[in-house]
Amino acid sequence: DEADAAERGRGNAVAPAPETIGNRSPQRQPKAASAAAADALKSGGSRERLCASELPAPAPGETPVRLHKAWPSRNKFYCSGSLMMGGESEFPVVGGFNCSWANCCAWSCILLPTLCFFVTVAPYLWSSFVVLPIIVVAALASTVSFLFLACCSDPGVIPRREVILATACQEQLTELLGYNPLGVGTPAHDKGLDRERMVPPELRQRGYNWCHTCEIIRPPRASHCPECDNCVMRFDHHCPFVNNCVGQRNYHFFIGFLTSVCCLAVVVLPSFAWSMFRERQGLQVSIGAGGEDVVKYALIAVGIAVGIAALCLCNLWMYHLWLILKGKTTKEHLKGRRVENFDQEPTFCAPRGPQLFDQYAWVHRSQVTRPPRPAAAVARHG
Repeated sequence: DEADAAERGRGNAVAPAPETIGNRSPQRQPKAASAAAADALKSGGSRERLCASELPAPAPGETPVRLHKAWPSRNKFYCSGSLMMGGESEFPVVGGFNCSWANCCAWSCILLPTLCFFVTVAPYLWSSFVVLPIIVVAALASTVSFLFLACCSDPGVIPRREVILATACQEQLTELLGYNPLGVGTPAHDKGLDRERMVPPELRQRGYNWCHTCEIIRPPRASHCPECDNCVMRFDHHCPFVNNCVGQRNYHFFIGFLTSVCCLAVVVLPSFAWSMFRERQGLQVSIGAGGEDVVKYALIAVGIAVGIAALCLCNLWMYHLWLILKGKTTKEHLKGRRVENFDQEPTFCAPRGPQLFDQYAWVHRSQVTRPPRPAAAVARHG
């Protein structure tokens, strides 16, 4: 009877608004099998009242804003919340713009050599072998698209406790994840105590862990990124060259970027080498005799730099192919973690899953913002 009543209560719940996460297709996460977790979910009314008491009252006269304007961690949103970039704050190019030198280097190593190719090599090839410039255009478009998607998409961020409370999405996250991310009770803000008390024993035995920084329960393959200061689903690594975490929701884009840039290098580098050794008359037709020596040395320098970068990228691409075959993430391999349920949760051939937060939800800034913590402290506690 109690189970039937709980089912009727869930059936009478109000459907979420079109902008909320509940309307997105649920991701394939294993459901919590514990009786304790099920009982906790059935007593949703008292749990919601208990969690609501943690939410501080907004400041008098405070105007609500969109969540992406009050995001509590280091990520930055652009284009009215449509683009989400990581928290790479080390060695910024322009202060406050959240763009690092590593990210600028990645874009430069792709665009500048390709520009040199179109200026010096492509005019000659266009009259003799038109297919090659077309292949370069296609590979460049694919590389830029995948890099942009990896840089500016949500990697699978699990919202912090205060974000969940302020946006009232606890019930939706419980349905999507298969467990209550807020845990049992109220955090004591003690790492050891909260890890034992907030996580149900059955979930703890299955590898679920308590994040002391975000104050939520995270799945076994999720980890806290100290650079972005968020927990990320199936966390692979934080990549400064894409200025974002690589996780469950953008790993496909990252692999697509590596594959595309390797194809681009395979086409462009041999073309540069061929242009260095082709007959002198052909070079003069393309660029003119006066600038031959300058262009030749410039092409050699660019070719060497791009060749080294391409060799590193090809090695990284092969490493990730090996990880995909093993069903591991970069962090799991480096930490020596054992992967459970490989068939149910692969790294590449798995669905991206829905976004777990609504960046357009209205919140009060004072309810979601807290003083930022140093990256070293986050690494210790997360």
